Amino acid sequence: VDNDVRALTVAEQWFGAGVGLSDFAVVTVGAGIGCGLVVHGRVVAGAHGVAGEIGHVTVDPAGPPCHCGNRGCVEAIAGDAAIVRRIRETTGVEVADTAEAVALAHRGVAGAREAYARAGEAIGRGIATVANLLGPERVIISGEGLAAYDLFAEQIRDAFGAAAFGSAARCDVQTRPLPFEEWARGAAATAIQSFIRADDQRQNR
Repeated sequence: VDNDVRALTVAEQWFGAGVGLSDFAVVTVGAGIGCGLVVHGRVVAGAHGVAGEIGHVTVDPAGPPCHCGNRGCVEAIAGDAAIVRRIRETTGVEVADTAEAVALAHRGVAGAREAYARAGEAIGRGIATVANLLGPERVIISGEGLAAYDLFAEQIRDAFGAAAFGSAARCDVQTRPLPFEEWARGAAATAIQSFIRADDQRQNR
């Protein structure tokens, strides 16, 4: 139907924390770092369908390589695979997956906690970039990565506050765990919108 993060953004616009807002963003954390944008009441895809790709905003030019070919992208630091890889490098523990990474960090292992703190800083800087460029009223953070939110929430707030310029720092940044059903609901709403737009186009001919 559409990009999954944009579909979730439609769900938030119709039913969730974006109801009544003309300008907001949805940032998803987990396997990747995604972002859906609503500007002047419309979900924005951009001319080439990549509007809102904050996962590939460079926050550390000397950082780890990203699969996109650049270095130090938000996703290369804060995506699930990147965090697991960083923990393996700094602790020497062969962490198998995100669940083990979170458990290690909750046990207070310094290298694991550092990986999540670093991820939070990257996400915060990415969100600040969105706030500085578009000035949304609200940024909603969601995605499966919220299972580890307590490990990087403070760093997201601090990095956002440091990097957001002027009144952009007044943006309401909130977290909202959303079940899979909300993503599916967004896909359904997106499909409905496509039929409405098609009818409008026919009537305007």
